[in-house]
Amino acid sequence: MSVSMPAPMPILFIADLHLSDHTPSLNALFAQFLRDWQGKAAALYILGDLFDAWTGDDDDSATAAQVAQQLADFAAHAPVYFIAGNRDFLLGKRYAAQCHMTLLPENQIVEYFGKTILLTHGDEMCTDDVGYLRYRKIMRNKIVQKILLSLPFRTRKNIAAKLRAASCERKKQPENYAIADVTEHGVQAALNDFPQTEIIIHGHTHRPTSHVHSFQQRRIERHVLQDWYGDKGGYLLLDENGVHARSLPE
Repeated sequence: MSVSMPAPMPILFIADLHLSDHTPSLNALFAQFLRDWQGKAAALYILGDLFDAWTGDDDDSATAAQVAQQLADFAAHAPVYFIAGNRDFLLGKRYAAQCHMTLLPENQIVEYFGKTILLTHGDEMCTDDVGYLRYRKIMRNKIVQKILLSLPFRTRKNIAAKLRAASCERKKQPENYAIADVTEHGVQAALNDFPQTEIIIHGHTHRPTSHVHSFQQRRIERHVLQDWYGDKGGYLLLDENGVHARSLPE
């Protein structure tokens, strides 16, 4: 009599949810996503911009509290990992502990199903957007972050609102939209830093699709996560057959 072994559980990846008290439909979609996959996935990776703006772990919004509880419930069955995005780089150890999730560096190599995978938010590979990269370097400076976190919470919220408004206006200009994507130069730079990479998974650009690159005469896959907007979202699922894009609601 032959005995079949159960297939290993998949790995899930999400990014660019931009949750807040003003996104009730997306908040509900995220909660349903976690409930649907609870106990059915081996791990969940959040690759940045979970929140529309995170100005410190003293955030007392209803959304912050709800997300923390929902992630903690999910983490009771499988580990949850987080890489910061451009909207939530101030998310720290205190809130991560509430969520029972592990903070990862900006670039993280993982190995699943015999594949070596580079995980990142993705903004660092948008090398044509020189102005944004200059801003990014300033905001990711630990001294700058310490100064920001020393400000009153309301002041931080106001600063974040002004930065979001400026970003939205900037994106309306066609020339800025064109340069706000990952470049071949950016991909090659990442691969030079992590030459063992076989697959790159990232978000940030809000341009979900799959790409193929060449590095050291090897084929490299790059998969871009779907952003969440209105009442729709998406995720990537990795199993023994590769990377699969899924839309929400399913």
